[in-house]
Amino acid sequence: MTDGSRLLQLLLQVSEKAANIARTCRQNETLFKLLVQEKSEEEKNPRFFHDFKTLADVLIQETIKHDIGLEFPELVEAVKGEESNVFSNTLGETIIVNVCSSLNETADLLSKVLGDDKEAASLLALEVHKDITMSDVPVDSNLPKDLDLHINDLGIWIDPIDSTADYINAIEKVDEETGIHLSGLRCVTVLIGVYLQSTGLPVLGVVNQPFYINKDSQWQGTCYWGYSNNGTNKCSLGGATKPGNVILLSQSENPDIKCNLKKGGFSLIEATGAGYKILSVATGQADAYILSKSSTYRWDTCGPQAVLHSLGGGLINFSEFSKHSKSSDTFLTYSTEGKDFSNKDGFIAYRDTQILETLSLVLSS
Repeated sequence: MTDGSRLLQLLLQVSEKAANIARTCRQNETLFKLLVQEKSEEEKNPRFFHDFKTLADVLIQETIKHDIGLEFPELVEAVKGEESNVFSNTLGETIIVNVCSSLNETADLLSKVLGDDKEAASLLALEVHKDITMSDVPVDSNLPKDLDLHINDLGIWIDPIDSTADYINAIEKVDEETGIHLSGLRCVTVLIGVYLQSTGLPVLGVVNQPFYINKDSQWQGTCYWGYSNNGTNKCSLGGATKPGNVILLSQSENPDIKCNLKKGGFSLIEATGAGYKILSVATGQADAYILSKSSTYRWDTCGPQAVLHSLGGGLINFSEFSKHSKSSDTFLTYSTEGKDFSNKDGFIAYRDTQILETLSLVLSS
């Protein structure tokens, strides 16, 4: 098996471990109370500034990074995520959240962050150190064995829990006509994207939906992957679909853009979760996702963009496209340089290039 194929298998496994942690925090009564409780400043533990939902994000991120490092030590420094793993308290102590060499050591570390809540710490540590095999991952395990990737040229962006508000609040709303979820746990995703440092282009992406279906009061997930490099495209998703003039937007999108899209005959759906909206384009439920603002970040888009690339689509710079609509090759690119990781010019996510021709007319009207 090539390094690229080994990496794909590993990312699928760590995404499922991340999904398990996310589900455990939601479904275990002890952890769920920590997740949803709202405390006033007076009620908060005065020793700690960060709340539990931040810890859940950080723990997932560090678990993914740790497991990647075990298999590919040369990638450790190339793995970046949304969260900082440094927790500070008012006593001047600094606690760095990471995965220790043993379950008990990890539990002891988490207990310090959780104000000596040993039960919660043990539950989390158990999930962190659990072995995940490909049979545990809800994806076709018949993976390609020949994916070509040069490990030393790779960078990785992680979004441990995309759409945190939906993860906490779980207010389920669905568009009945399209089946697209407007909000709720279905919109929550674990996103892992691999890009080439030499070009900035994403080449491998994994999108895990921890809360895909609820059976007998237990959530089960699903997982998608895509690979696009050197003219080779492979993906867990099937062939082309015809969504039917559906455009996904954020609730805060520019009213003028909404007006032009409606005049162009598009049905507009406002949904939460950048990762989920891009995934909905990849699965064929929507024609495109348009975002004109700088409200997403590299960790939100790198993974799902790779999936779209593997299907012949992509994410292009919205600002550039609106000025020069024929320039459909302005793909979003990635690095870890600088401090501003936002997609500052917005983007258009699409699966079929034909939609860009229509959008160029509609958005310029």
